[in-house]
Amino acid sequence: MYRVGIDVGGTFTDCVAVDEVTGAVTTGKVPTTPHDQSEGFLAGIAALGIPMAEISLVLHGCTVGLNAVLTRTGATIGVITTEGFRDVLAMGRGQRPSGDQFNPRWQRAFGDAREPFCPRWLRRTVPGRIDRTGREVVALDEEALADEVRFLVGRGVEAILVCFLNAYADDKHERRAASIAAELADVPVWTSTGVHPCFKEYPRFSTAVVNTYVGPPVQRYLDRAERRLAEAGYTGPLMVMQSNGGVLPVGTARERPAYTLQSGPTGGVTGAQRGGRRLGTPDLITLDIGGTSADCAVVVDGEPVVTTELEIEHDVIIALPAMAVHSIGAGGGSLAWVDRRGALRVGPRSAGAVPGPACYGRGGTEPTVTDALAVLGILDPARFLGGASTFDTGAARAAFTPIARATGLTTEDAARAVLDIATAAMVEAAREVSVYNGIDPRRFALYVYGSAGPVFGARIGRALGSESVVVPPQPGELSAYGLALADLRLDVGEPVVRALGMLAPDELEAAYTRLRDDADRTLGERDISYTRWLDGRYQGQTWETNGVPVPERPLDDAAVDELRTNFDATHRRTWGYAVPRADVKATMARVTATVELGTPDAPAPTVPGPDGAPGRARVHLDGRWQEVPVVAREGLAVGARVEGPALVVQPTATTVLEAGDRLTVDGTGHMIITWETA
Repeated sequence: MYRVGIDVGGTFTDCVAVDEVTGAVTTGKVPTTPHDQSEGFLAGIAALGIPMAEISLVLHGCTVGLNAVLTRTGATIGVITTEGFRDVLAMGRGQRPSGDQFNPRWQRAFGDAREPFCPRWLRRTVPGRIDRTGREVVALDEEALADEVRFLVGRGVEAILVCFLNAYADDKHERRAASIAAELADVPVWTSTGVHPCFKEYPRFSTAVVNTYVGPPVQRYLDRAERRLAEAGYTGPLMVMQSNGGVLPVGTARERPAYTLQSGPTGGVTGAQRGGRRLGTPDLITLDIGGTSADCAVVVDGEPVVTTELEIEHDVIIALPAMAVHSIGAGGGSLAWVDRRGALRVGPRSAGAVPGPACYGRGGTEPTVTDALAVLGILDPARFLGGASTFDTGAARAAFTPIARATGLTTEDAARAVLDIATAAMVEAAREVSVYNGIDPRRFALYVYGSAGPVFGARIGRALGSESVVVPPQPGELSAYGLALADLRLDVGEPVVRALGMLAPDELEAAYTRLRDDADRTLGERDISYTRWLDGRYQGQTWETNGVPVPERPLDDAAVDELRTNFDATHRRTWGYAVPRADVKATMARVTATVELGTPDAPAPTVPGPDGAPGRARVHLDGRWQEVPVVAREGLAVGARVEGPALVVQPTATTVLEAGDRLTVDGTGHMIITWETA
């Protein structure tokens, strides 16, 4: 029996099947179908060549919700909120992007360009008020509420959100309002506390409105995927990856769409985490370079860095536990263009799956990063997807002709400039998650994957100053492989807004008991392990310190003292300092419930098959055309070494070694790239 991981990317849909006994890996790659991702989803399973009867579990990472946010193609929704608070969503946190701090025109430009998830006329208000202690100070006006629900229904909304002030302290008004709305409207109804009851006003509003906005399209997509699987003869469960790196049954994920927004990138980080564990390399900077984006994250001591306030774009906050993944619009499909000042630019617009890069032969005519690789000879018809797919180098050169003419460069120099610009953007993205957060990349290995990751890996590693560059056995499909490795995970939380010294141990213990019971009800009867966390801050601070470990024993005064020590240690690790004499204000009790699914590691590499002598390729490196060795990856034995310049090729990825690079094959099948340092 097999476990199948399916990752839908902007250009390709990757599929991996893992043998439940041996851990052996089978991979497949098909074009993404943007008009209906479930078509590519099923085509990817078919490409594996495994009968449905032999598939026990399907684990899926989807980008439907994230795409809806980025392209503003979600549902038409209505919001019912507290009287006087209609514009919380428009006001946000009142912050500007760092690059526009001193731009006097930013507010107008931002207001004109930003499309709200819910326009002001569909944000309705009703009388009723709960104060910060949970006390009702104004009764909920149910008649006014019913009128507003009827108004929204008459305007054709596809979902309704109820989001009241101070609902984190007591959500009885939200629950009553949702009940009335459900009786009057035949559409999904969410409450902010049902999505996540964090106490910060704007993060709770933002999280809940995004959840509601993406809810209908995500639910429709998951329904189609389930239906297509059933029609194809699959009878097992479908699991959906979340932003926190764990999967949930599709029924639970359907009710928590905001939890799936970063499901694609987190699959790759999960795969890298497992790979680093096998290598004995617990500290990693991960870099996933696909067709549309480059996604960076950090794994410290074997655990991915997690945030509880993920910013999807400026002031679009998702206040849920999520791997801290930083994404930029730079990938193989990123378009090269010349701005009005004559400067060469790359991305963030992408050719996507349709029409794709010009060299794919699907009608694309604009130059992309992949076309630049074709112009420079790094990719060619014989090596692209093992020679089994159309690849038109002539079309790539033709696409670059306008760029070369506009910049006064040769076609090869224009293509090299595009790669240099893309590389610089990816280096900066890696610095964003490492150097700018106090992490020294010289102590970390750069773990690169995605079909374009190995192309850029060595160049980025050198520029970043990382210890080494690691290329996994299946870099082009690692995100899908990470999905197949993921465990079942549920994060639940409850606000406990109180000074830690004033919070009785039994009161805090009762909160964790309620959270554990909530996780039990959601996950059912399973072998569940629990981890307890506390979020908080020093009195007077604005930002929380998240993920403070809570002692795994019944809480008493001694355990709370240990918790306080853990807070100072976590604060020092996160922010670089601690203030042991300052009072601590707790904000959120959280529990992570995990069920290990036990997917085995891939077996050690087998003896390589016959490959004959290395081939040669004419490649434009170091500013000139030169003949370099081309080595098939499947022909490399454990311990084999390759000196740059060279290309190491496999069907869905090409590893580029420049002069001075040294590649060694590890016993796990990973390729380790190092170089001389000054």
